[in-house]
Amino acid sequence: MSRAIFCKTLRDSWLLIGALILAVLVLELGILRMLLETGENLEHLRTWLELPLVRDLLQIVLGADLVGDLTPTTMATFGLAHPLLYAFAWILLIAMSSAAIAGEIDWGTADWLLTLPVSRATVYFSTSAACLLAAVVIGCAPLVGLWLGVQLWPRAGPLDFGRLWPLTPNFVALNVCVAGLALLASSLVARRGKAVGLVLACLLVSDLVNILTQFWAVLRPIKFLGFLHYYRPLPVVRSGELPWANIAILLGVAAIAWLAGLRCFCRRDIPAM
Repeated sequence: MSRAIFCKTLRDSWLLIGALILAVLVLELGILRMLLETGENLEHLRTWLELPLVRDLLQIVLGADLVGDLTPTTMATFGLAHPLLYAFAWILLIAMSSAAIAGEIDWGTADWLLTLPVSRATVYFSTSAACLLAAVVIGCAPLVGLWLGVQLWPRAGPLDFGRLWPLTPNFVALNVCVAGLALLASSLVARRGKAVGLVLACLLVSDLVNILTQFWAVLRPIKFLGFLHYYRPLPVVRSGELPWANIAILLGVAAIAWLAGLRCFCRRDIPAM
């Protein structure tokens, strides 16, 4: 691995990394503040959550039915499965992965980068390491945000972090999977926009599968195709145990995509721009 390329990849994205990690922390603080406000009127909240449409939507987001188990800890899963959380994490990973390979080709700087005394594999390893670090850091940010919120507003808890922490490795694995797919897409095309489009299309199809299989029983045999099927916050919090199988599947998909991207990048022609 090249330390220079690793640092360059992080340096090129440091502003985006900082901004999105801060956005995740603010999101978690906002969620916890909301729990503090709504906790004072729990009966009204329970009535609202029992509405069929709301109940179904929450089951899609959280992976299980929340009604009947309203505690500060289970309600905190809102912050660990919020669509904005996915958006912040995936924007960062897609931006970094697409800029690292396809972006260099698109900007015409790949020829200069590849004239360095390093192999293509070394370039791929180095940029992948930077993306992996970003995936881990932003994957840990939600739990840090909840902890900060409890320090600011103790009445919002108590949160059982012994049950919440297993979600962090699960979320990190989900992010690593997205990063692996993004690196593969970046290795396949010569335009950054196309690489971003490929990953977004894959994620949108995955989310669509996750939603449709909740409502149409006939589609449930293909629910395994949705990435969020392997990140279901509420069941994990209820069990308090690491979802080893789901983490292994996400990391397995990430490894396959990453190896395919390595092979493509090492064998492909770099067009002159």
